Amino acid sequence: MLTAPEREFLAAAVEARAAEQRAAARTARRSRVLVTALSAVLAVALLVSLAAWSQHRDNERRRTDTVARRIAAVADSLRTTDPRTAMLLGVAAWRVSPLPESRRALLGALAQPEQDTFTDPAPGDSPRRFLTPDGRTLLSVEARTWRTYDVATHRRTGSGRLPVGGDQVDAVSPDARVVAVSGADGIRLWNTATGRWTGGGPWPAFSDVGIAGESYLVTGADDERARVRSLTDGRPLFESAAAGSADLSPDARAVAVCPTGRQGATPQVWDIAGHRTLPGDWTRDKEACADDDALLAMGDGQRLAAVTPAGVRVWDTGTGKQLADLTVPGVEYTAFSRDGRFLAAADGTEIKVWRLSSPDAPVFRHSLNNQYVYGGLAWDPERPVLRYLEAGTVHSLDVATAVTPAWQDDNALSGVRLAPDGRTLATAERTGTGTGSGYRFQLRDIHDGANAVRTLPSPPLPTARKGTEPVIPAHTLALTAFSPDGGLFAYGVSAPGREAAPQRITIWDVRRSRVRASLDLASADSSGAVIGLALGSGGRTLYAVRTPGIGQWRDEVWDTAGHRRVFAVTGLDSSHLAVRPDGALLVGDNRTARLPHGTVTGKDLVQGDQIGALAFSGDGARLAVGDGTGRVALWDGELRHKAGVLRSVFPARLGDTPEGVGALALSPDGRTLAVGGTSGTLQLWDVATQQPLGGPLPTPGEEIVSVAFSEDSGTVYAAGTHVPLQRFVVDPERVVERVCARVGGTLTRGQWRTYAGDVPYRQVCGH
Repeated sequence: MLTAPEREFLAAAVEARAAEQRAAARTARRSRVLVTALSAVLAVALLVSLAAWSQHRDNERRRTDTVARRIAAVADSLRTTDPRTAMLLGVAAWRVSPLPESRRALLGALAQPEQDTFTDPAPGDSPRRFLTPDGRTLLSVEARTWRTYDVATHRRTGSGRLPVGGDQVDAVSPDARVVAVSGADGIRLWNTATGRWTGGGPWPAFSDVGIAGESYLVTGADDERARVRSLTDGRPLFESAAAGSADLSPDARAVAVCPTGRQGATPQVWDIAGHRTLPGDWTRDKEACADDDALLAMGDGQRLAAVTPAGVRVWDTGTGKQLADLTVPGVEYTAFSRDGRFLAAADGTEIKVWRLSSPDAPVFRHSLNNQYVYGGLAWDPERPVLRYLEAGTVHSLDVATAVTPAWQDDNALSGVRLAPDGRTLATAERTGTGTGSGYRFQLRDIHDGANAVRTLPSPPLPTARKGTEPVIPAHTLALTAFSPDGGLFAYGVSAPGREAAPQRITIWDVRRSRVRASLDLASADSSGAVIGLALGSGGRTLYAVRTPGIGQWRDEVWDTAGHRRVFAVTGLDSSHLAVRPDGALLVGDNRTARLPHGTVTGKDLVQGDQIGALAFSGDGARLAVGDGTGRVALWDGELRHKAGVLRSVFPARLGDTPEGVGALALSPDGRTLAVGGTSGTLQLWDVATQQPLGGPLPTPGEEIVSVAFSEDSGTVYAAGTHVPLQRFVVDPERVVERVCARVGGTLTRGQWRTYAGDVPYRQVCGH
């Protein structure tokens, strides 16, 4: 039994313990609430921080993207006035942010022909400036002080004073050593190296003087004579009565003259040393000197050009033969390349270059963008560079691809085709002459080049059916086609306009290097010439285009394994064919056929009615269709939806016919479309934005008949009959390397601040 105090003590202890437990519970509860609250606050803080960081990152990315777009836009705007900076800005835009706009600016840096500019340090338009014929030296004259500059290095190479009374310079020698100076007593020649007068004179103030070699030509004097004098002592070398336009050859051995005062006068070319006229086709050309504005121009390589308001005629003064008759009105200046193979001409809108062995179309065109060319065009004798002077700035254009030595005139191929996988190039070359002629078909491994060439078994030439017109070997046509994966190749020879038998087509296995099948496409009801082929996946099906009559097309489906025709696709009536890689759809000229049944449906694939090329993507998900005006329509692979129409960015038409689309290819990654033109233009497009990727790539200027991408989409290949294979790097990282090598420098920190703002400085080129 507990006593009363003990019971009170125990009760107090129990109560104290209960209170203690309640306090502990309250403390634990408060701790849990506090921890929960703190956790919630921390979670909210983390979420807010994460959102803030994400927003900051998005803002930084948007800011960086904005800077990249601005840099890309500036790069495009500087290509004419500051091409080196423009190229570096294209690289900078890509380095800052790899956007479609940056990619366009980067590829534009690779494609731009503008290589460099050099501006006379003397400001304003008061100095008289002259670009020497070799384009290497700029002469600037102001207030009797002359200065010369090396255009390539931008360095001053000389300076001096003109004689007292020398008001202005009217002409300069090719080496900039001698200048024609106008003064009160007329025109005289001043040797800047010796500081003395040379060449005799003076000549009337309104005379025209041209200096070449160790001689000079004077025209436009009172008696309208053309005179050639020695540059050293002024002794007479040649004189022609009643001369209008005249020009001295670069080696000063010949002079061309347009006689005046005679109706129907023709150009004369005089051998100065022999004092005799040279015979040639120009002596029968009564139009060359008929117009008061007609000009004669002589060039290296024994060349003579007559410039009239209607165009330019070119002759070889060695053989006397006419080389070209160019319909190009409004030409103001011409210049021959040092070897005489090319002629450059400038009018008020653009500069054009022709290869005189194939003068049907220019191999190079460059828009002047409202620039005024002063004094003419100049070819660099050692490098493929064409220069011109605009105000106080010399512009240098890279024409290396246009004047490539890889061009084949005598050995031009009869046919070329690139495999869709970008691994193989097929060529067809005529062999022999007359009845012994034929074709040599070869396959080249693009990656191994000339070391991996396989010559295929030669197919027989078609022969005429009994009672029909004979087959003329020179009028036959090489036929080629690859399967969608590039693993099989179909080839043969056709005789358009003739009923021939046999019409043999061989299917070659590219991977195994053997014949897969051989078919004779001639039959009792199929004797019209085959003029086009398409090969299905696996080479199991061959699609043939026949011409049963003029302007008529008949399309057939052949089983290559069974060596038989399956059916004629009634109603397709197309000269262009493309088969989807899965073999379920055949596309022609604004018509489609569902396979295997061949049900034909009309489909307006392009806005015009003339299709130039068709191409499916490798997975068949997209179709590109090019027309005769240069536009390209993009469709989904089922042809249910048109994704868009790419405008023509080909150069303005020359004559009545615009440049059309001749070849198409979609890259394996689906990002890029290559469009080849019938006049040699090659343009890349960004498929997603449907915008051109820079300007046209530089080509030799002939028709692009086939294009393809490498398997990694980093290289585009183009093929023509004169230059069978052209390669263009389009992988951005490799493009960066090439552009940096082309420029040979990088952006300075000052330039970076100007164009990139507060974006941290980066080494655009180099490390």
